[in-house]
Amino acid sequence: MAAAARVGGSGLVLSRPVTFVTGNAKKLEEVRAILGHSIPFHFLKLDLPELQGSLMKFPKKRLDWLRKRYCFKVLILIWKVNGPVLVEDTCLCFNALKGLPGPYM
Repeated sequence: MAAAARVGGSGLVLSRPVTFVTGNAKKLEEVRAILGHSIPFHFLKLDLPELQGSLMKFPKKRLDWLRKRYCFKVLILIWKVNGPVLVEDTCLCFNALKGLPGPYM
């Protein structure tokens, strides 16, 4: 078993590195730049299906289903890597441009 790693000055101790899951090399580069060596992590190249569209436009029933589905996928990832998992998802939208570029870009 790997030695435990202390995270920054937070007092948090990780017994294994965080697995950053992405199929996007640029996101990996950004996470490395932000975290540096403050949190031990490695990466798993895996393309996850992305939620497309505004959450505000989904009916509540559908939104509940989507939340459960994505929580289930994260649980599968945690089980698969047997440790902590980080998944990042962002979208850039401008109200002045009626939501463009939006989640589809």
